[in-house]
Amino acid sequence: MKVSQVLCAAGPVDAVTNQALACRALFEQWGWGGKDYAALSASGVHRRAIRPLQALNAAPDEFMLLHYSGYARGLERLFDSRRQSVLISHNITPARFFWDNDPLAAVRCELGREQLAELSRGVGTLAGVSAYNANELRLMSGRTAAVIPVLFERDGLPPAGDPPTGPPTVLFVGRLAPHKRQDLVIQAFAAYRQRQPDARLVLVGVPQSPAHLGALERLAQELAPGAVKFESAVTPARLWDYYRSAHVFLCLSEHEGFCIPLLEAFHFGVPVVAREAAAIGEVVGDAGVLLGDDDGIIEVAELLRIVVGDTELRAELRARGERRLAAFDHARTAEKLRKQLMTLAAT
Repeated sequence: MKVSQVLCAAGPVDAVTNQALACRALFEQWGWGGKDYAALSASGVHRRAIRPLQALNAAPDEFMLLHYSGYARGLERLFDSRRQSVLISHNITPARFFWDNDPLAAVRCELGREQLAELSRGVGTLAGVSAYNANELRLMSGRTAAVIPVLFERDGLPPAGDPPTGPPTVLFVGRLAPHKRQDLVIQAFAAYRQRQPDARLVLVGVPQSPAHLGALERLAQELAPGAVKFESAVTPARLWDYYRSAHVFLCLSEHEGFCIPLLEAFHFGVPVVAREAAAIGEVVGDAGVLLGDDDGIIEVAELLRIVVGDTELRAELRARGERRLAAFDHARTAEKLRKQLMTLAAT
């Protein structure tokens, strides 16, 4: 069997690119052929691993897998009425989060959602990396959509290590972008720090724009001077150290199509406090403390105090996080993907 993968954009630290490469590793393991292409590639992407989309010369019956994550020219031509094809939606952030601070990003999001709707009516099969994404596809297309979670390979991660010591450390990992609401994380942390003056906050993520990073840095300096650390790009080893030293992972995002850092937090035994929005609740399950719409900054700060200070609760959340990872077992997800592709290839 031969499967060609298409990405809207590829980057050296991009989660969707990593998923495509993980899929390719499985295809090679299964003895399947094919190559991978991207409409846009950032510097640092190996051209032999991810080729330019212009180099794709697909036969009419060639099997193709599209990892959709944003607008890219020419995809309609490639996938219109292509029976042997699968579109996996990694989600498009709604444009409303960007109009005020990054109008160009907002336009790209609008175009992406329009293109996704059009593509979803022409490809062979639809899937989302979460039930949230799959439901969006159903509403867009009027068709069924499967759920194929992200491939999460725990064997590639180092062990969790001992529980953290030192000053209480709050961690969030994710792109510094308006919909991820690092501004609320900073505000909640500042309120918590009034009760715990030695607490520290670490925000790891590439900024959406210099202007947005600057706004977050000014807010941190105003509310919690000297206590907030920004890391825009870290090595994997450095990232794992941040997880090991964290006492709690705080996610106040208003929109996430999946959120892999939640699984990483579970792996490293970091208790999770998260807003139940978009796909976050389905990823967390019962393994973290989920916040409702009525929970404000004061409630979040109090939860941080409780989770950091209650030894028994921390142990219970660590155990639940470990159990929750079974739902995203790599072998189980790989088998879902294999069956989906084999079934489509047989039709």
